[in-house]
Amino acid sequence: MDELRRTLNFAVEKEREAEAFYRSWAAKADEPGVRTLFTQLASWEQGHAEKLASINAEEVAALESPSTGSGLSELLVDIEAAPDMTLQEAFVVAMKREEASAALYRGMAALGGKAGQLFSGLEAEERRHKELLEREYDEIFLPEN
Repeated sequence: MDELRRTLNFAVEKEREAEAFYRSWAAKADEPGVRTLFTQLASWEQGHAEKLASINAEEVAALESPSTGSGLSELLVDIEAAPDMTLQEAFVVAMKREEASAALYRGMAALGGKAGQLFSGLEAEERRHKELLEREYDEIFLPEN
């Protein structure tokens, strides 16, 4: 159960960091579409943090089978952002963070039950976030020839 609690705490922390990251870049972005995208992502990440913070680790641990409980810590990926990075680098960091979050939630979904459903939903949302970022990245940084 300590691993599960540590994983949940890590996930909440990463969602809060993601929210702050997106809010910061929304304020820095010159293009209105990028500002809107990052503002929306910040709002979604805030919602994720709230959902995760409401999970009772003891209740989830009661559902956990021995085979699914181990290995969650291997999914805890920390992707650092540099304070002086460019908008393009910020997009890359954001996409990598969304991908890492999706992988974490996919692993946690194996717990099953209501918590598993929540984690499956979070995984799908993180994948959608990454796809949104990829589309915007392509439009801004990979213009057609």
